[in-house]
This record gives sequence, C-alpha cells and structure tokens, in this order.
Amino acid sequence: MRYSPEASADIQKNLSLVSQELQDIWISLIYEVAPRLKNERAKEFLLQGVSRRLNIIQGCIRNIFRIFPIERTQLLNEEERADVAINLHAFLINIHGVPDNLAWAYLLERGINLAPKQVGLFNQRHTQPHLPQEVLAYLKSDGITKWHGEYAKNFRDALAHRIPPYIAPAVLTPEQEKRHRELGEQILVAAKAGNYNRAFKLTEEQEACGSICLAFSQSFSDKEACAPVILHPQIIVDARTVMQIITMMRPHL
Repeated sequence: MRYSPEASADIQKNLSLVSQELQDIWISLIYEVAPRLKNERAKEFLLQGVSRRLNIIQGCIRNIFRIFPIERTQLLNEEERADVAINLHAFLINIHGVPDNLAWAYLLERGINLAPKQVGLFNQRHTQPHLPQEVLAYLKSDGITKWHGEYAKNFRDALAHRIPPYIAPAVLTPEQEKRHRELGEQILVAAKAGNYNRAFKLTEEQEACGSICLAFSQSFSDKEACAPVILHPQIIVDARTVMQIITMMRPHL
C-alpha cells in the first residue's frame, strides 16, 4: 500500500497547515481567552487541560509523521510500530479529552455544578442543555455527531477498555498470505530440528512479506469495532475537528 502522488501532496500540505493552526489556537487560548476567565478552576481546565492536550496532540502528530513518513514503503519494524502505537494512543485519548475539558471550563465559569460523569460537550442529558444554541447546533450536526459517536468515542473506549488500536505488520496479497503460512510452518520444523540458523533466515523472509500498512485498526471480532482507518489523513482530520470545536466554544468561555 502507498499513497498516490496527489494524496501525498495533499497530506503534506495539510500537515504543514495544521501544525501552524494548532500553534495559533494554543497561543490564542493562553494569551487571549484564559486571562478573561474569572473562575480559577475553569482557567485551570483551559490552561492545564485543553492547552496541554493541544501540545501533546502536536507532539504526537510530529512523532508519527517522523517515524512513519507518508512516502515510506519499507515495512515498519516492531520497535517502530510500537512507537507509532504509543503516539497514536496518546493522540486519540487527548483528542477525546479536549471537548470534555472545554465543557468543564464553560460550566465552572458560569457556576453550573454537575457531577463529573455528567460533564462533557457530547453529554446530551446533562451538559448540552446549558450550551448556547450555536454550539449545540454544531455538536448535533451530522458530521460532528458521526465523528464523535462512530469514531472518536469508539476508539477511546476500545483504547481504555477493549482492544487498543494498532497498525498491522503488513498487508498481504492472497499469494503472500499463502507464502507467509508456509514460512511459518517451515520455521517451526527448523526450530524443532534445532536448525536455528535456518529458522532465523526463514523468519527474516516471513517478516519481509507484504507491503506497509497505512491503516490502524481495532479488533476484528468485536462487532462494535470501527473499520480500519487510514492513519495520516485521519490524524489531520481529527486535529482540525478538535480545533473547530475549540473555535465554536471560544466566544462563549
């Protein structure tokens, strides 16, 4: 698998833009929005919650694109896949956390007291009745509802409670999959015979099978799991979505 030249150019362009946009919105929250807040705990949720999460999101994007650049065709080794997964997990949990921190800041600034489990921009029963109509209309729009319900919350819940998202070692054609199984059987035979040099060489050949995987996945047996998602463009979409949510909330904080 690999991106087309057109897709690669588009991803690279948007990567540069989103990096600057994240920096700009971070500066705005720190120096423009936070000083206006009167409630100290609301200010903490903005400065130590939203703003800190934006820094982590920025760092995760940078690390993922460094370890796994869009032009890469060589398979990721186990250490590289683990590092991408670590950054992906941190990215997903903080993408999901930003809207919750915004809800805390908004409610605290207005002296609205809710139980912790009732706080969240997407909490329809408890938090949303207190939100401005403009924000509520945005959160209830088809695109944002689908992004949160079918994707962001799903991956967050899987990360915290079920099968964590991961990137497969490779994508195999039917022929490659057959060869992969044959090599696995040969490795076992060589290992049982004590021929470890042959087993090692066969393992190297097996690990080189297939092409690099561009998607991250959850469980293949969980009926509630999302379908595999293409990594690089989704990261950019997620960062932009979170910034849109911040932009919608910012005038009301």
